[in-house]
Amino acid sequence: MENFEVAKQIQRLHSLINKAIQASSDDISLQGHWARYLCVMVAGLIENGLKEIISEYINSKTHKPIANYSISYLTKFQNPKAEKVMELIGLFKAEWRHDLEAYLNNEGRKDAIDSIMNNRNQIAHGKDVGITVVSVKNYLDKVISVLEFIEVKFK
Repeated sequence: MENFEVAKQIQRLHSLINKAIQASSDDISLQGHWARYLCVMVAGLIENGLKEIISEYINSKTHKPIANYSISYLTKFQNPKAEKVMELIGLFKAEWRHDLEAYLNNEGRKDAIDSIMNNRNQIAHGKDVGITVVSVKNYLDKVISVLEFIEVKFK
């Protein structure tokens, strides 16, 4: 990941996952709490990562007034399930949307994004979810690969 802010957030998440595994190896209940917290953090990575990557692109390609307007649109971008991410990317180039769709449909990437967002929404509304630290780590790996794929498109 070349974007510094996104790379920093990824590094923080990896560190938190390692700490969660070490701190709660004996306590299933504590692992569940960590998993819910980490799920919310990974959902934030999806939102922040997209905003950072796309904002960087917009700032490098457009005049300041257009960049300001476009970036203000991005600040309202929330709850990015896979379909919503594809729609956003497709606003820039239809070809990018098709490429992303094909990429998401492999190796469970689409399911990872949708699962993180669905679980986050359930957690935010006080519902019990059966997510584990290990599943969050697996989802995170897939989310990172998607953000890297998108970052390449926006170079």
